[in-house]
Amino acid sequence: MNIKKNSITVGIPFYSKTNVKYFDIAIQSIINQTFSADYIHLIQDGEVGSVLTQLVKKYEKEYANIKLIKLPKKGLPYALNQSIKQSETEYYARMDADDISVKNRFESQINFFKKNIDLDILGTWAYEFESNHSNESLYINKTPLESDEIERYVHYRNPLVHPSVMFKISVFDKIGYYNEKMYTDQDLELWGRALKNKINISNINKPLLYLRTEGRLIRRSQFSAIKRQIKIRYSYNTCSFKLNVLKLAAIILRILPNSISDWCYRNLRSL
Repeated sequence: MNIKKNSITVGIPFYSKTNVKYFDIAIQSIINQTFSADYIHLIQDGEVGSVLTQLVKKYEKEYANIKLIKLPKKGLPYALNQSIKQSETEYYARMDADDISVKNRFESQINFFKKNIDLDILGTWAYEFESNHSNESLYINKTPLESDEIERYVHYRNPLVHPSVMFKISVFDKIGYYNEKMYTDQDLELWGRALKNKINISNINKPLLYLRTEGRLIRRSQFSAIKRQIKIRYSYNTCSFKLNVLKLAAIILRILPNSISDWCYRNLRSL
């Protein structure tokens, strides 16, 4: 199969509780990129209501490169894997249905890949917001830039903003796909697996995504999510006392009441 050079498939999963307004804005931010995606997969995870269905049908009708992938409800990792397996492009870009990509996100990522030919996984920094992304005082999530720094960071924080990530699709032949048993933290598990396999990972030191943080901490504080977090964190060990302390602190933070976890995140995230 001949794959077009620098071609991109974007996967945007959605489900019954997806906010229609946010979803519409997210799709528009992909359509309006300065470097156009070849294919946009709208990945439906289970049955959805008529309003979401109508929105998707509208985009399918208006844009030849937009495709609905309708799936039984099996969770995000399964949905992403099905989209990746149907992709016939050089790159696969993640995007969430409630976030907003900066107009030059794909252009910046493709240019970065061109300059770093051994790179397989590339994220970006992100603006974090709840309701108004136009506020100039938004916090910037400054993830680590190089693989060695990412390898240290992964012990206690997520080193990549998942919906900002672009993959070389060939990397999945090296490390496998998302773990479909991981209903949360599937990205963290994938990064750990990639690092174990000496995959080159980087982040661009520019915020190229607006990341909606509303409700994320609550979803991640559920007991089942905490158990998965412990399993992932301790699947890769370190002799560093500092990293082990930070690893334990990251897990304890998940156990605390949501109000305390939220306060800690907002006030300590820059440390």
